[in-house]
Amino acid sequence: MIDIDRDGPRPLYSQIAGRIAADLKKRHTPGDRLPPEIELARRFQVNRHTLRHAMEVLVSGGWVERRRGLGTYVLDRPIEYPLHSRTRFTETVSGLGHALGGSLIAAESVPADEEIAARLQLSVGDTIYRIQTVRLVDGRPTTSILHHLPCGPLPELLARYQGGSLHALLRSGYGIGLRRATTLVSAILPTEAEARLLHAPRHLPMLLLRTVNVDLATGEPREYAVARTRSDRIELRIDHPDDRVVAEADRVVAEADRVMAEASREAGA
Repeated sequence: MIDIDRDGPRPLYSQIAGRIAADLKKRHTPGDRLPPEIELARRFQVNRHTLRHAMEVLVSGGWVERRRGLGTYVLDRPIEYPLHSRTRFTETVSGLGHALGGSLIAAESVPADEEIAARLQLSVGDTIYRIQTVRLVDGRPTTSILHHLPCGPLPELLARYQGGSLHALLRSGYGIGLRRATTLVSAILPTEAEARLLHAPRHLPMLLLRTVNVDLATGEPREYAVARTRSDRIELRIDHPDDRVVAEADRVVAEADRVMAEASREAGA
């Protein structure tokens, strides 16, 4: 039996969750399968209801994941994702050593509603591209993104984009580099369809990021992206660097994008 304080003010399930979390840090690696709940309940000398409550705390905290018919498995801790003007999902996540994948869910031309028109500085009813993608990190669905882009500067985008990094295609195919101008961050519970798409429980909050990306060269809005991200797999890090450093970094990246675009045009000439 593992020693826990049965008479103190802290609930038993909370103590058990803390003990298991500490054990995960010391003795387990991501992918390990935990003992069955009945065995853990016997180890802590509690009933299965209390043990199940402790496991719910660990699931909600992103420590473990229940897999139907297979058991409970240890997860990676959330990826620390820096949120700044030059953040690129593909480069950032792969640069941290994670395997990145994704799939194209849907792509269509639709009229812009009032919100999207305002974000992209268009008129209501103007035709835009709406592209839905899912990004996988280490083989697991992590983020669902709805990309909204103006048709004018991006002819035949739906025919050219077949998946992968959309921003890479914009740089190589259209000579457009993007900079994050604004991002609104909030939390939201997933709909049934969103939970199914990201293999997430309905009670798991999603990070909701609504971002306007602008053309590095002109400052004009080129994308309004709405991302829903599993909060147990990504945590946001917001740094506050010196504005002069940011301006110089943007200048260097803009010049690199310009050179890349010119090289692409010359290669196609």
